Amino acid sequence: MITAKKVYKEIVEMPVKERERLFTVIARQGFEKDLYTHEEVFEDISQASFTIKETSEYLEVAEITVRRWVAEGILQSRRIGKSIVIDVGDIKAFKRNRYTHKKGK
Repeated sequence: MITAKKVYKEIVEMPVKERERLFTVIARQGFEKDLYTHEEVFEDISQASFTIKETSEYLEVAEITVRRWVAEGILQSRRIGKSIVIDVGDIKAFKRNRYTHKKGK
């Protein structure tokens, strides 16, 4: 029988990268179904990072747009090896500011 305790233990034992992917999938599902608020989804994964691709999917823009925002310093990022990643907190702030600016027009 699958229990919450067993699932939690397996999640904790996952490599960090796999945990981040799991939380990304959970976040996407929550937003697609409008079941959870933005804060509910991200409050426990504030230390996670998204790749350029994941960020573009979340923000619903092309990857090239995210790369341009990163290059222009509009969206903060960092490198992990050859990958560019964006912290969830920075994505949240960016989306909040972007939405506020669009709404104000």
